Amino acid sequence: MRKLIFFILLYVTGILSGCGYHHLGGIGSSNDGLDGVHIRIFANKSYRAGLETVATQSIIDEFARHSGGNSVNETTARLVLSGAVLSYAVAPVSYTAADRIAGYRSTVKLAASLVERQTGKIVWRGEVAESQDYPAQVDISLQQNSETAAIAEICIRLAEQLHEKMQEDF
Repeated sequence: MRKLIFFILLYVTGILSGCGYHHLGGIGSSNDGLDGVHIRIFANKSYRAGLETVATQSIIDEFARHSGGNSVNETTARLVLSGAVLSYAVAPVSYTAADRIAGYRSTVKLAASLVERQTGKIVWRGEVAESQDYPAQVDISLQQNSETAAIAEICIRLAEQLHEKMQEDF
């Protein structure tokens, strides 16, 4: 019976103390008039032109989805998110019986850091990568459309990953 009471008390103590988790909104909120996250345009260190624009827009959309659509100016933001597209790669992943490419895989890797604007203190830093397969096309314009659609999907998932990783704070 004593063991049961001990384990119940231990369980209740664990529940009440928590693990220290809190949402990014808690980090970004303050009483000094500063609030939210400003997202700078990401740099592009890959060979694929325009990739930084798609990635940055996906990240802005993801943060807006979780903050009610509010856009935060850098001068009033408490936190600033910046980063770079580190790499972009395309590789064939499947072949036909005639040994022609049937599908490709695009991969994008991002690095990002979240910094307190006033102090310059790094709150979070990390890298994320995602891939997306798409079919090969005979028509070059259809092939480019497939690749562009794959990139858009990759950037959406990268933005979701970044947002989730920044929310984790144990």
